[in-house]
Amino acid sequence: MQEIEIKNWVLAVDVEKTKMANEFNSYRCMSEKCRNFVAACEYSMDEVVLQFANQLGIDLSKPSQLDSHQVNDNLAIMYSGKYHVLGEIQLGEIDAWDIVLGEHCFSLTEELETIPVMMDGPVIEISFEVVLPWVLTNTKTQ
Repeated sequence: MQEIEIKNWVLAVDVEKTKMANEFNSYRCMSEKCRNFVAACEYSMDEVVLQFANQLGIDLSKPSQLDSHQVNDNLAIMYSGKYHVLGEIQLGEIDAWDIVLGEHCFSLTEELETIPVMMDGPVIEISFEVVLPWVLTNTKTQ
């Protein structure tokens, strides 16, 4: 386990096992909104969010859960969801929405309903909310 400090969180994380588990994460929504999320993860993420994900072994394009709602006159999508990381919380408040990186808000949560099958051991759940632009071409938000 590697101790990682991010703002006011201190997490003990097994980064390599988290990366491996994310490779086999079977959750994949195929709606246009979900495909837009995956495309936005590839092309329009703030560098600070990419560093956050890399530090923890998270594949941003593979959340364990993803919900979406149209906002800004259907020009953008508000996404909320969960990522899971193998490890333990050393310091951090649950449900505080206390980490803001770029346009993302992150919170430690404890619902633990959609943990990827390959995650064996203690799990940290990180919920997120973000508004992302519509980046897919030749499609409409619906």
